[in-house]
Formats: sequence, structure tokens, C-alpha cells
Amino acid sequence: MNLRQRFSEILQIITQNIPEREYYVQLAFLTALIQEPFYMYGRPGCGSSLFTRRISSAFKNPKILRLGKKQKQLPENITDFNIIIFENFSPNDDEIKNALQIIIHDHEKCSIIILGDQKPESILSRSEVSDQITLTIMLPDNISSDALCKLIQIHDGNSEVTVPPELAISAEEQAKWLTGISKITLSPDTLAVIGKVAETCTNNCVYVPIRKWLALSNMIKAIAFLNGRTETKLIDTFFLGTSIWGRSASNTAISESYRKILMKQLYKNSPSLLEKPYDADELLMRVNHLVNSSNNLYETKPFNGEKCLSYRITVAGESVPIYVPLKYIETDLDFNPYNELRQIEKRVLCNYHGTSNCTISIDPQVRTRGLRSSVNQASNNTPVKFEEFGSLPTYILMENAPEIIEQKKADSAVLTDEIKVSLERETANLVALRNIYKEFNESKDDLFCFTQMFNSVQEAIKTQFDSTANTIKTIKKAGETIAAFSSKFKTPNLVGKTQNQQKK
Repeated sequence: MNLRQRFSEILQIITQNIPEREYYVQLAFLTALIQEPFYMYGRPGCGSSLFTRRISSAFKNPKILRLGKKQKQLPENITDFNIIIFENFSPNDDEIKNALQIIIHDHEKCSIIILGDQKPESILSRSEVSDQITLTIMLPDNISSDALCKLIQIHDGNSEVTVPPELAISAEEQAKWLTGISKITLSPDTLAVIGKVAETCTNNCVYVPIRKWLALSNMIKAIAFLNGRTETKLIDTFFLGTSIWGRSASNTAISESYRKILMKQLYKNSPSLLEKPYDADELLMRVNHLVNSSNNLYETKPFNGEKCLSYRITVAGESVPIYVPLKYIETDLDFNPYNELRQIEKRVLCNYHGTSNCTISIDPQVRTRGLRSSVNQASNNTPVKFEEFGSLPTYILMENAPEIIEQKKADSAVLTDEIKVSLERETANLVALRNIYKEFNESKDDLFCFTQMFNSVQEAIKTQFDSTANTIKTIKKAGETIAAFSSKFKTPNLVGKTQNQQKK
């Protein structure tokens, strides 16, 4: 049995019958294994005492010192103990507080576990050893209904477990492994993540002493070592994105940033994956508009950086202008026009219904108020039920205008180039996502893998892969449409005709 298999069995035993809390036990066990002090926070009845018994059972003949209400004084033979547990720790108890300070400062070669039901931000700052506490493990107050039902079914009144002697860890083995852990290499990916997390701490005014960074890095190394690797991987840093930072605000800020840091490092060789997704539907819309629209020349004016059609509507006795981008004419899309302040007017809805006549609907609330008087009164989050308002014609300067035909040729060439570039980029992204998913999936059975985060990241990669595949399909459809259009495009020998007649 190799080391990885042995630890796999140990973890299965000590996490038995504690659904939704397995990772907290694993993290606590790992911290105790490398002899780093940690604070386990949880309300009475959350299982912290059970967890410490489980963790202690993984060591062979452990010499355990429990300090709390029953015993407060430090024994003279303190160096004989390799696990020291502070039960129901409170900094208000000066004797226990002094004992903790002495042990942390003067007794390094032991596992120090601090249990308490006071919030970490309060208890650690008042204990005067917060800089020496490597991490905080915050046990959740509740479990899901499914986990509760499972626990009720398997509970037999005996929560104790026994790690077989052949699996239990001796002091000699622990010392040997600590030496091996120190020789593990931190990979460039791991160092990049640690650096970015450190920047996040700095930006959010979270003070993390160098001693703690060294201890956290040692935990990352330990995960790699126990998985039989000589170099760390991104998955070994998962616990940095959990609630180990003591303060609630710090946990929130760092955990939110960690996910972005992790994804950025996963996609480091394909940075376009981190950009806003390419809008292939909008590309197809432009292609279809080019192919299916007429060759009419309309009266337009530049507005907000694009060609727009100008209309005036009278609402509540007041005539106001609206501006409609030319790209929407002769389409079947619902859209909001611009108002005179160059803002998107969300209380007006337009649609050409495939013609050059603009059908307009408005928010019923502006019928009496008017558009100008209520510009700042509309809520962006309130759903609007539009009412039909009217239909306005569009002035056609010329049918089959030669300049429009030439412009369509030019636009066809531009779209063809865009399709080629976007198809190459999205295909490369698809290949990259496939490789990232495959490599990432190889770590799903790693020891100390935070399953919840692993599944979340894996699902995000898969979702992006599926989305990219659909994007490619849409781009190809646009390419086929524009190719057929370009092959048949011939400039007709037509004479431009000016009129003020609407296309029906």
C-alpha cells in the first residue's frame, strides 16, 4: 500500500457518517499533520469535539493534552505531548490564554487545536496570538435536509471510529513526512495563485504575516506530497478560497477573488476565454440583415456614433424625438431607441417587422407624464408591459441605390473576414477548453480535494465548452449564408429612383 492509498483509507474512516462536513475534517487533519495551529469555530453541538477525536484517532498512540474547564495549568512534562487541544477556549480566561501563548511560542513540534464558539475576528484578536494561528476552520451551523435525512438513517448512536494500527500515523513517520513535504516544489501556477491571493489581501486590508504565508504554502506542499507528487498543482490551493481567513469580511473578499484568480490561471494560455463571450447571434443577425434587406437608401443622420433614423412622437401633448439605429430597419427585432439625451430609452419599444415602417409601443405610465418629465423616474428593474402607440413611415431616398449595393459588397467582405477570424479563434478556444477539462478532471480523486469547488469549476469549464461549441455552429451558419450571398451577388443595371413611397 502506497502513501496515497493509506491516507485515502484514513480520510474515509475519520470522515465517516459526517455528511457535508467531510472537507472541514480533512482540512483540520492536514493542518494537524503538519503541526500548524488552527482555530475551529462552531456553535455548541456543531461537532467540533467529535472532529478532534476523529483527527486524534489517526495518530498512533497519541499523547493528548486537553486544556479547558477541567484542566487549566500546564504540566511540567509539556514536551511529552504531541497533540494539545484547547476546549471551549475563551480569551477572557487569563490562565488558559497564557497557556496558549506559551505553547504556541515555545512548543513548535506538536499539533495545536483550538476549539471555540466565539467568532474568529473576536477571539483571535483578543488572544494575542492571531498572527501565529495558521487558519480558521468555520463549521456551518446547519446541514441540508438531504444530508440530515442521510445522517438520521445511518446514525446508530455510536459516533466513534477506530483507525487500524497498521494505518495510524506514528511520530517517526510524521517527522519523516514533514521532511519530505519541505522538498516539494511549488509550481509556477501555484506561486501565481498565492501571489494574486496576497494582492487581494493587500487590496482588502487583510494583514497576513509572512509566517502564515509560509505555513499555508507548506499545506499546499503537503497536499501534493500525500498525493504522490513532487510538484504542486492548482487544485492543491483550493482551500485558500474557503473561509480560513478569520474575519467574515476577509473570507468573503478573498473567496470571491479566488475563483477569478483560479480561472485566470487555468486559462492563462488562452486569455480570450476570459473576455466577454463573442456574440455569434449578433453576427448572424447582421449577416441575415445584409442578405435579406432591400437596397433602399434611407434618410439618416449620425447619432451616438452610428447612422440613425429620426422620428418624432407626441406623448402627453409633448413632441419628442427618438433615434433608431439603421441596423434594425427591415428586421423583426424588438429594441429600444435612443432619446434626445443619447441614452437608451427603455420606456419605448420599436420593431420594423421586416418592413421600413417602425411600429412603436410605450410604457403606459408615460402616456400622462410624458417622456421628458419622467426620464429619471423609470426603474431599470421593473418589468414593463408595453402598449401599442403607433406606426411611423420611413422616408426612402432611392430604391436599389447603387451606393447601397456597393456598400453591401464591402460589408460582405468585412463580414467574411470577421467570420474567418472568429471561427479560428473560437475553434482554438474549444480545443483549449477540451484540454483544460481533461487535465483538470484527472485531479477529481485527489486527496484533500474540495469537491464542492472542484465540481463548480468543472461545470463552469463544461458550460463554456458547450457555449463555445454553439457559438461555432452559429458562426458556421453565418459563414454559409454570407458565402451563398456573395456568390450570387451581382450589381444590377438599375437607375436610381427617388420617391416617398413606403415598402409594404
